[in-house]
Amino acid sequence: MAVTKNGGYLTLKIHLLNGRLFNRLLANDGRALYNAEQGKIISALWDKRPQTASELAKVTGLANSTLTLMLKRLEEEQGLVVSVQDKQDKRKKWFDLTETGVEQEQVGNQISDKLSSIFYEGFEEREIREVEAYLERILCNLETAMAAIPRVEAKK
Repeated sequence: MAVTKNGGYLTLKIHLLNGRLFNRLLANDGRALYNAEQGKIISALWDKRPQTASELAKVTGLANSTLTLMLKRLEEEQGLVVSVQDKQDKRKKWFDLTETGVEQEQVGNQISDKLSSIFYEGFEEREIREVEAYLERILCNLETAMAAIPRVEAKK
């Protein structure tokens, strides 16, 4: 019997449902001041502060145009992020968390833990380690392919 190769499709569906469920958990919690997409930026800043837009784009995988709009909203409307002009290079801005943004880490961690318990429900510790090892291998394969296959500009 031939092995079906639905990993890419299943990963896509998991990604979509995981994001939607994370948004529901954030909204239902009531303490979270951001959505799942914005959480990519906030989480990146929890890991390393401050960062430039270029660094954030690389870490989050968000397109520059999307990132710019989200950073503006996180700063001006939600008060979770602050931007500062670089002293040496006026073209560069640094983004950091406000005190409120820092405080949101506890909320984010609690909701992420809840999502992880849903994600791995019924799994044994050994199975979780195995799944994550396989996913790491797949990620490595994809990153290697991205580095090896040149980007071709779309024809106009």
